[in-house]
Parts: sequence; structure tokens; C-alpha cells
Amino acid sequence: MTNREIPLNNQQLKPEKTKHKLLQQLLVVVLIGLFIGFMRPFGMDQYTLLLSMSYWVFTCICGYLIYMPLIILGHKYLVKNVTTTWHRVAISSLLASLIMSLMVPFIGWLFFNHTLQLSHHFLLALPDTLIIGSIITFVSMLQNHLHHQKQQLEQSKLVIEQSQKVIEQHQQSQDINSILIDQFMALLPLEKRGQLLCLEMDDHYLKVHTDKGQHMLLMRLKDALLQLEGFPGLQTHRSWWVANQAVVSVNKENRKMSLLLSNHLEVPVSRTFAEAVKANLAL
Repeated sequence: MTNREIPLNNQQLKPEKTKHKLLQQLLVVVLIGLFIGFMRPFGMDQYTLLLSMSYWVFTCICGYLIYMPLIILGHKYLVKNVTTTWHRVAISSLLASLIMSLMVPFIGWLFFNHTLQLSHHFLLALPDTLIIGSIITFVSMLQNHLHHQKQQLEQSKLVIEQSQKVIEQHQQSQDINSILIDQFMALLPLEKRGQLLCLEMDDHYLKVHTDKGQHMLLMRLKDALLQLEGFPGLQTHRSWWVANQAVVSVNKENRKMSLLLSNHLEVPVSRTFAEAVKANLAL
């Protein structure tokens, strides 16, 4: 039941057009360039404000066109050996900074007619490039993260709205619980849709554990429990819900109780839910 695919035509959010997203990111890069140019760092105060701002906008755009493709390629080719996203970004950004440091002398020659001494200017530009590149990369990654969060939140809200409509339209249907459970499981990536084991609240996120791994959803536990009302399970703690089939054993130590699950997680049982857990598991 938890593995089968269901139609999600009404749930899918329209993907943002690549062109629109690119323009948004470039606008952020231009604004950063204008701000740096206005501050006139690294001895730029000897030049006019217009020249300083033009230089930094052009430099930031060049940096964006170097950093972003390399970061995308880094995610594609380093994912097997470097599992942490930020580590892949750091490696890609370091490589991009080296390339950008070779570009900076040419940009300086273009704007200020500097004499080209590539090796000397490369070493001078590298620290500044690392700093500016890291700032632009961080802002861009933060923007993408917030955009992804917003999409996930909108998708969760959309699923909840669809669930409420299903309940209103099928009050007498025996398939309501099955539909709601499938809609919840459809929020997970295909490779994570397995046997549902437990739910764990982690700040504003809901960590869904299955026998195929775990996945974070931007959803409240109480909203998830509404959708899983027909699924055989129980809440053991204000931050935990457990599927009955996942419980391997019950551990008791003095007045403390916990449940050992088939994925080797030990889930706490709070006093508030202790009696319900005992009744549900016939202890």
C-alpha cells in the first residue's frame, strides 16, 4: 500500500521557469556587485563611484558564470564520493576561485589598463576572490534553500487541502484512509517509499523513517497524524509516532519506557502516552 504510485496531477507545483530563476539570481549578483562597488573596498576609493560599481558588477557577473556551472558539475560528479552538500559546494567553490583569480587580472586590465603580471596578480587576487566568491555562493545557495523550503511547504499545504476535500467528498467511503495514507507517502521520493516505520519531529521538519531510509518534510506532526489516522500506529511522545509493525521490543528501566524498532531506533515513551502505548501493545 505504501509503495504504489498514485496520480499527483493536482499536487504538483508548477516548476519555475529556468529563465526566470536565472534572472532572479543574476539580479541578486548585480545587487551584491553594486553594494561592494559602493563600499569601494581593497583600495578602490581612489576611483570614481561609477567606475567602482561598474567594475564590481562586471566582476560579480563573471564570477557567477564561473561559480554556478562548477557547483552544478560538482553536485553531479562528486555526489558518490562527497555525500555532504556543503562539502561539494566548498570543493567546487575553491576550484572556481582559482579560475576566477586568473580572470581578475584581465578584468583589471580591461577597466583600469593595468599592466598584466599574471602570476603576481593571481596571488594578490586569490584571497579577495575567495572572500567575495564565498559570499556570492552562500547568498545563492541560501536563496535556493529558501526557495526549496517554500516549494515543500506549499506542497505540504496542497496535500493537506486535497486530503480535506477527499474527506468531505467521501465521508462514507471505506477507501478514505487508504487514499490519505497514499497521499502522505507520495510526498516522499520514490527511493524512500517503503514500509512506514515511524515519524520524528525535528524542529519545524518531520523526519519520516521507512525501511528504505529517511526523508525530511516541512510538515507538522499533527497534520501528518491526521493523514495517517487509518494506519496502525501510535504516538509515543509529543515528537514521535510509531507504526505498530515496526516495534521489535519494549524496554523498561525504572519508570522509563522506550520502544526498539526494526530499524534499530530507540523511541522514547513519555508518561503522557505510556498508558495508551501499553494498551495498544497489550503490555
